[in-house]
Amino acid sequence: MSKKILIVGASGLVGSEILKNLKSTNNDLILLSRRKLLDENNISQIIIDFENIDSLSADTEIDEIYIAIGFRLSLSELVFIKRDNRKNFINVDFHYIKKVAEFAKRCGASSIGMISAIGANSNSLNTYLKIKGDVENEIKLMGYKKIIIAHPSHLLGERPNEEIPTNVKVFEKITNFFGFLMIGPLQKFKNIDAKKVAKGIISKMGSVEDGIHYIDYKYFKNF
Repeated sequence: MSKKILIVGASGLVGSEILKNLKSTNNDLILLSRRKLLDENNISQIIIDFENIDSLSADTEIDEIYIAIGFRLSLSELVFIKRDNRKNFINVDFHYIKKVAEFAKRCGASSIGMISAIGANSNSLNTYLKIKGDVENEIKLMGYKKIIIAHPSHLLGERPNEEIPTNVKVFEKITNFFGFLMIGPLQKFKNIDAKKVAKGIISKMGSVEDGIHYIDYKYFKNF
């Protein structure tokens, strides 16, 4: 039985891979974005400024939603977000995610998959991890029957139409090397290919019963 699936963030690193994987299914796909991304028969688009999500009417039928958006931060800002960027980060990674999840719920969605981050915790002193944890908590309160929360560490892969900064390439080479030493509890902090994360969250969505499910490196590595 086909489903109507909303993808938010289909132009990004993980979101674009989620779209690629779901395009080969019999499901009807709906993309929510700020600009038109593509033109295909089984894919429709909702183009809107994310500040105006609340203005969308709930006349779009949705069964399932994947959220893969986030404000772009530098490597150093994962530790400390600059004051100038802090407001924008919170707006995207908390308010936008909360709003699109509420919109999908109003449209009938019962299942949600979201890309969060390893270490997300609303009690964290780290702003990045705290906001990730805060929005996870908000999602849990919305009444979704099935919630899949992906906790990847640093994501590997080329972002569509974007050059990888030199410092990120260096970081990835170093951390990929030391990743071989990360075993046991440290394994979840290994870098992970965005393609594996996308395949993992889709697989988990289709293979588990209702409830809240977390997935991390130990699950992603199998794809």
